[in-house]
Amino acid sequence: MRYLAYTVWSAILVVCSTSSSEAQQLARAKLYSQPTPPPAEVLNRLNMKMRFRAYVPMNGRQDGFATLQLHGRNLFAQTRSGLVTLIDAETGAALWRQRVGRAYVAEHALAFNSREVYVVNNVHLFALDRLSGAVNWSYRLPEGVSSAPVADETMIFVPTATGRLTAYLLPRPDLVAAGLGAKKSETREQRYRRLASLRSDTGGASTTVSHLTQSASDATTSEDEDSPRPIRLWAELTALRLELPLIRTPDNLVIPTPSGLVAAYNKAPTATGQAQRSYRFETEPSNGSPSPIRTAAGYFEGTIYVGSDDANLYALEAAGGQLIWRYPVGVPIIRKPVALNRDVFVVGERQGMMMLDRTSGLPKWRIPTRGGSLAETNTSANYFLAANPKYVYALDASGRLLVLDRRRGVTLSGFDTRDFVYPIDNEITDRVYLAANNGLIVCLHDREYPQPIRHRQSEEEAENPVRIRLAEVVNLPDTPVMSLRDMLASLTARFKPLTFRIEEGLFREAGRESPAGENVKIQNVRDKTLSAAIKAILAPINCTFELAGDTILILPAAIAPPPKK
Repeated sequence: MRYLAYTVWSAILVVCSTSSSEAQQLARAKLYSQPTPPPAEVLNRLNMKMRFRAYVPMNGRQDGFATLQLHGRNLFAQTRSGLVTLIDAETGAALWRQRVGRAYVAEHALAFNSREVYVVNNVHLFALDRLSGAVNWSYRLPEGVSSAPVADETMIFVPTATGRLTAYLLPRPDLVAAGLGAKKSETREQRYRRLASLRSDTGGASTTVSHLTQSASDATTSEDEDSPRPIRLWAELTALRLELPLIRTPDNLVIPTPSGLVAAYNKAPTATGQAQRSYRFETEPSNGSPSPIRTAAGYFEGTIYVGSDDANLYALEAAGGQLIWRYPVGVPIIRKPVALNRDVFVVGERQGMMMLDRTSGLPKWRIPTRGGSLAETNTSANYFLAANPKYVYALDASGRLLVLDRRRGVTLSGFDTRDFVYPIDNEITDRVYLAANNGLIVCLHDREYPQPIRHRQSEEEAENPVRIRLAEVVNLPDTPVMSLRDMLASLTARFKPLTFRIEEGLFREAGRESPAGENVKIQNVRDKTLSAAIKAILAPINCTFELAGDTILILPAAIAPPPKK
């Protein structure tokens, strides 16, 4: 009898622990551990190599990772004590570190564009230079933030606990107000012209236009009017719970909500300066209301993937909200759907991971079971880590690393990584990142893929319009000789949105005068990229350029060593 009672009680514990696997995963992410990197013999068995191991400084055992985010070729680490570190995602090199705000109040993920990194610390918004980590500006928000903001090259969108969604025009302290090479802050007139262009106001901007002027809530900031600071572009009291991560698409801001509603707002304001809702979508009703959404939505190349408690995965067209397909997973979806080029990976409650075709929404795995049937899910896999063309890397509920056959879905091998309590889901490349709250981060990859496989190459390129512009093939007529200053001004006017800046300090360090007045010309540019054309213009004056964010920096070219005799 005692044995029967023990068996029943053990079964209850197993069911409870399995049903709360997501809560356990979140709780594990806060544990302090001191793991060692996987040994060589284990990596050999998994056919993997360690690309790097890196440490992020921690403020004792009470510290740890607040967020770890992959963005492009960077890995951003934010600690609970307020330290933000930029790490090269391929080499592990720490490019910069910056501590902002108060310690132990970091709650939300970072936001990015090509120029800056945005950090919410309590009620303050900090903008860090993406190249150096320097604080470009800070701003006191009028309300508490409910989830992470998102940003593009022009605006940042901030959700609040009251259900208000606010779009701010980002300041541009890097814009040149007068003269190439003179790094001055954007003037108030330039700022309002940018505001007017966002609402397609061809009649010009005026500081008397109500929605372009400083609002009463903005006036509470202690910052000077002419200092770099965001300006409210529009604000909408949505009457929604803005608790899940927002999704930024080229035209819209998509908002999944715990109540089962997916709403989308146009990023640009109307002509009267109001927010404009693009569409709304509801999950299947349960007890008269849409079924709850408990996890973040996925996004890839114009499609949004929403998992709901109604046991469905919805694929929505991001621009208009139309339903592309729906697949009944069978159980509530507890993890963010991860979409790659061909597939979508979904984790259901007490069911494990399945792989769906991204175009049709149909399951692709057929996994043999003990009963002789075929299953569509790998019941052990509980958390997606990364994938390459041959393998899928995942964690089970206890934190063990699993290697799955991507085509069949069966588990091939595994290794105990439970001391790496902070996993990082990687939908950017095929690299596996594991982290622990003592600051250790390791990067692993399959031996057959020494170079990263970039799943979102097109999105990364589209994120920076200047990079796309530089890759265009152009034909340019010959021009008369003119100063470099005039040439760059001509290129800026002709090839928007190019912006140039001569790095005067680097020329001084190289013992050279500014090249702004040196003579250059365009000569015989036929079927070349704009990038190659600019290099040809700069070469005769021993200059080159680099793209930093969305600004083209003019730099002194490296002096070639003399030829060997």
